[in-house]
Amino acid sequence: MPTSTTHASPTFTNLAARLDMDWLRLRRHRAALRQAAGWGIVEAPVADLGQVLTAVGYEVASSAQNEAALRSLVELAGADELAARAVIQRLLPGLLAVAGKRRIEGNEVFDELVGAAWISIRTFNSARRPACLAAALISDADYRAFRKQWRRSAAAERPTDSHLFDEIESVPCEATEDELASVFHAAVAGGLPVDDLELLRRLAAATPTADVAASLNVTPRTVRNRRDRATDRLRRIVTAA
Repeated sequence: MPTSTTHASPTFTNLAARLDMDWLRLRRHRAALRQAAGWGIVEAPVADLGQVLTAVGYEVASSAQNEAALRSLVELAGADELAARAVIQRLLPGLLAVAGKRRIEGNEVFDELVGAAWISIRTFNSARRPACLAAALISDADYRAFRKQWRRSAAAERPTDSHLFDEIESVPCEATEDELASVFHAAVAGGLPVDDLELLRRLAAATPTADVAASLNVTPRTVRNRRDRATDRLRRIVTAA
């Protein structure tokens, strides 16, 4: 049964450790257990909030059942702070992985991500049907905390060299080939330029950014900028589909 999610480098351990300590306090708190019993996420009597984490896919193989349970918990989280806190605990490994890839000197990267994740969870639009909800929430938090700010500054360069979808590598649920094919089909139908689509295909296949840049005779920074513009457009196309 889950007890802790802290596996961070020293840069991120302060907040992660505090979250784990807070969770240890909450997980057997009587009022919290009574509240969690009313969610209907766990069929058996709730004796430990770790049962909820397991039910929504923490440290277990991904399944349609735990994906549905996570969606139910997220839908509750808009009006239930304890439910939102449980979702944060479920996402911690993925958030830590994203924070580890952000090399932004002087910024409290993990703090920013957790705050952004909290907002994403509590404002989640239940009409959205991502193939993997945990991955979608982590990606939303990353975008809310960092990408949105970077897009507003023409001179800012994204300080990572990660490929498309790399923010969700640590999440158990991954996009399947069929799901990616569906996304790219929607991109074509939505008018995404062929060159941008090919770029996204290569990056989604984990081709290093430096290799893509060399083949196009451009800089890695140009590839990253093109990727971010194409990803933003792809996101709008898929959302509108």
